[in-house]
Amino acid sequence: MSWYNPWSWGNAAFQGGALTNKDEGTQNSRPAPTRSAANIVVTDERAMMISTVFACVRLLSNTGATLPLGFYQRTADGREHLSDDHYLRNLLQYSPNNFMSALEFRQSMWVQRVLWSNAYAKIRRVAGRPVSLVPLKPEYMVVNRETDGLKYRYTTENGVKEYNQEDIFHWKGFGSDGVTGFSNLGYARETLGLSVSADQTASKSIGGNPSAVLELDTIPTDEQKEKLREMYGAGNVTTAYQSDGGLTIIPGGMKYRGISIPPDTLQLLESRNFQIGEIARFFGIPSVLIDGAAGTGAWPASYEQQMMQFKQFSVGPMLTEFESKVSDSLVMPKDKKNIYVEHKIDGLLRADSQGRSEFYRAALGNTQQDSWMTVAEVRQKENLPKLEGTDELSKAIPPTAQGQTDAN
Repeated sequence: MSWYNPWSWGNAAFQGGALTNKDEGTQNSRPAPTRSAANIVVTDERAMMISTVFACVRLLSNTGATLPLGFYQRTADGREHLSDDHYLRNLLQYSPNNFMSALEFRQSMWVQRVLWSNAYAKIRRVAGRPVSLVPLKPEYMVVNRETDGLKYRYTTENGVKEYNQEDIFHWKGFGSDGVTGFSNLGYARETLGLSVSADQTASKSIGGNPSAVLELDTIPTDEQKEKLREMYGAGNVTTAYQSDGGLTIIPGGMKYRGISIPPDTLQLLESRNFQIGEIARFFGIPSVLIDGAAGTGAWPASYEQQMMQFKQFSVGPMLTEFESKVSDSLVMPKDKKNIYVEHKIDGLLRADSQGRSEFYRAALGNTQQDSWMTVAEVRQKENLPKLEGTDELSKAIPPTAQGQTDAN
């Protein structure tokens, strides 16, 4: 009998679930790719066919990718915007490569991050400066942890290409080792498999039970078969057959007994509604945002409060991850302390006109001591042109400027 080794048992138990990775070698981001208990293999393409998954991915990806990015340099007085020709602007605002727009690139990164918790892009550099970013598919990427850092091995039709750590933009979600993020698809396997199985069962149950049964004492002749086809739309009537009209024809004196469980017994509708919340939890999204009627009692009533909680608990951490990864992988070493990017979330938290008016009124204040915004800054947030004499704290709009505002 072999000795019991608790370390071997623990290593096998946790490593099999990718909760911990080896100090060196291939790093896992998901459990072993086995079938779910419902005997369903869920790929990323099949997962996207589940409406809840599609809605979650679309909501997070479109929200995050369309938020404007601010490019800043720290100064003694605070910060200032980077010039239009700065390499970070060229990559993330104008043209990351020769076949994608900046929005398309960011959308692809967000979809990867939401589905796989790991998004990859190849960095091409000239004299150490990043000049292009090309997305790589997570399903073909293997991350290896080695003594001198990480190695990325990417499978292509021409073989495996190996990249050094500085050559890959690797945006990862939360994980136990900081090397790879936990894959949503991998850990949601059982939940997604159950949802696929429920969808398939519901599709098969659409016809329901037959509405009528036609029993024949004898096997029909060819002429009688033809008559049955004309009268009831039946096909092969030598065996039990259900026509499009819900009529089951039983020849030869056979008796019919239903064995399938009707949909109301299976409670398919309730089961599928329950899966919405289960899947949404894996993506960190309150189900009310993708299924308006569900769970509204436990969710803030006002739109502004909903957006604030969505920003804080759902999309907010991902925005911070992206900003951190840009600083880590794309900012030149000499610039890391001074240059950074930051998402502008004003649009996400934008209140109604009355709420904005109250906020701006408080921000403008009555004196320089109790104001923290200028009229020019308020107009900029409202996408209005700057007016002369409006860039000082608590300074009223001149009469000429007020006339221009009314004219606009």
